[in-house]
Amino acid sequence: MTDFIVQDSRRQLWIVISVAFAAFMAALDTYIVNVALPTIASDFNASPTDAALITLSYLLVITSTLLIFGKIGERTGFKVVFVAGFALFAIGSFLSGLAPTLYLLSGARCIQGFGAAMLYAVGMAMIIRYIPPGKRGWAFGITSTGAGMGVIIGAPMGGFITQYLDWHWIFWFNVPVGILAVIVALKVMPDDRVRRKKGVKLPPFDIAGALMSFFALALLVGAINRGQQFGWDHWGIWGSFTLSAILFIAFVLWEKRCRDPLLDMSLFKFASFGFGSFAALAAWSMYSGGNFLFPFYLTMIHGLSSSMIGSIFLISSVVYIATSLYMGRLSDRIGRRVLCCAGMVSAAAGLVFLAFTMGLPSLIPMMVYLAWVGVSMGTFVSPNNSLMLGSIPADNQGEASAASRAMQNLGMVLGVAIFETVFSAFIPSADLGSEQAVAGVPTNVLVMGFSAACLVGAAMCVASLILSWLAREDSTAATGERPESIAL
Repeated sequence: MTDFIVQDSRRQLWIVISVAFAAFMAALDTYIVNVALPTIASDFNASPTDAALITLSYLLVITSTLLIFGKIGERTGFKVVFVAGFALFAIGSFLSGLAPTLYLLSGARCIQGFGAAMLYAVGMAMIIRYIPPGKRGWAFGITSTGAGMGVIIGAPMGGFITQYLDWHWIFWFNVPVGILAVIVALKVMPDDRVRRKKGVKLPPFDIAGALMSFFALALLVGAINRGQQFGWDHWGIWGSFTLSAILFIAFVLWEKRCRDPLLDMSLFKFASFGFGSFAALAAWSMYSGGNFLFPFYLTMIHGLSSSMIGSIFLISSVVYIATSLYMGRLSDRIGRRVLCCAGMVSAAAGLVFLAFTMGLPSLIPMMVYLAWVGVSMGTFVSPNNSLMLGSIPADNQGEASAASRAMQNLGMVLGVAIFETVFSAFIPSADLGSEQAVAGVPTNVLVMGFSAACLVGAAMCVASLILSWLAREDSTAATGERPESIAL
C-alpha cells in the first residue's frame, strides 16, 4: 500500500496526532467512567450489578466489533471508518449525558463503543498505510503516549468532573472534542478508498462469522453478569453459557473454512501469539476488574469522594506508564517471557496482600497495591505485545494486531463481569435491588466480598503466568513461514 504514503512532514505529524488522539479518547472513556460509577449508581438507585452494565456495554461492543470494522476498513478504506468512528463516539457521548435512566445510558454507551471500535480497529493500520517505514517507530511512540495519557488522566479527570460539576459532563466533554477531531481527520487523512478494476469482485463479507462472534460474547458476558441475580441453575443462565460455547465452536470451525475470514485462525498456531493472547486476556481481566470494583470499595468502606478516588487511582496509572516505557527496552536484553512471568508473579502477590489488608482502616494498603499493580502491569504489557506480534509474518501484522486488541478487550469485559459477580455473591440476593440496600450490608461482609474478588484476580494472574511461560518465541518468525505442529 505504498500509494498512500504521505511525504509531507507536517501532514505526517497531523496524521499521527489524529491517530494518537483517537487512542487517547478511547482509553480515557474507559477510565473516566469507572471513578464516577458509584455516583452514577447512587443517582439511579442502582446496585453494583446494574452499574456494571454501564462499563460492560461499552467494552462488549468494542470487543465484539473490532474484527468487523477492521475487515470493513480493509475493504472500503481506513479513512471513512476512522472519521465515522469519531462521529459516532461524539453522538454516543452526547446521548450518554442526556440519558435519564441507567438502561438508556447503557444503550448510549453502546453507540460510544461502536465509535471506539472503529477508531481502535483502523488506527494502527493507518500508521502503516500513511507513514514511511523510517518514521513508523516515531509514530507508534506518539500513539502509545496518547493511549497512556488517556489512562493517566482518566481517573483523576473523572473524579474532578463528578465532584465539582456533574457526572453528565464526563460524557459531554467528548462532544466538541469529537467534532474537532472529525474536521481534522477529514482534512489531513489521505483518500484511501479502495477502487477496484471492473469485473474484480471481493469474496462475500463474513457476515456469519461476525454474528456468531458477537452473540457468543454477548451471551457469555450476560450470563456471568446476571448469574448471581437469577441463580446459576436458572435455565436462562446455563442456556446462555451453553449457546455461547456452541457459537464459539461454530465460529472457529467456520473461520477455518471461510474464503475471507473475519479472523485467520492459523495465527493461533504460533505459540507466542496463541498463548501470549490468552495470557493478555487473563492479565487484563484482573486489571480491568480491579479498576471497576475498587472505586466501590473506596466509597463504601472509606467514604471517599469521587475526586479523592480519582487522585488515588492516579498512582497506578503514572507508575504503569513509567514502568512500561522502561520494560519495553529491557525485554530486548533479558527476554520477553521472563518479564511477562515476573509481572504476573508480582501482580498475584499484590492482590493477595490487598485481600488480607482491606479490612484495615487505613488507605495505605490500597495505595501500596495501586503502585504495586502499576509496576506489575507495566512489566507485563510491553513485553507481551512484543512477544505476541514478534513471530507473526509481516503480511499478517495488521490482522494479528486487531486480533490481539480484541483478546485484550475481551479480557477487560470478562474482568468486570467476574469481579462484580464474585463481590455480589457475598450480598444476599434480596439486597441487590438498589444502591441503598447494598449500603445497608454490614461492612465486614462487604470487605469479604472485595477480598474474595482480589483472590480471584490472583488466580487470573497465575493463569497468565502459566500461559506466558508457554508462549515461546517461534523460530519461523524470521522466515515468515507458518509452523507445522504448534497449535492451541
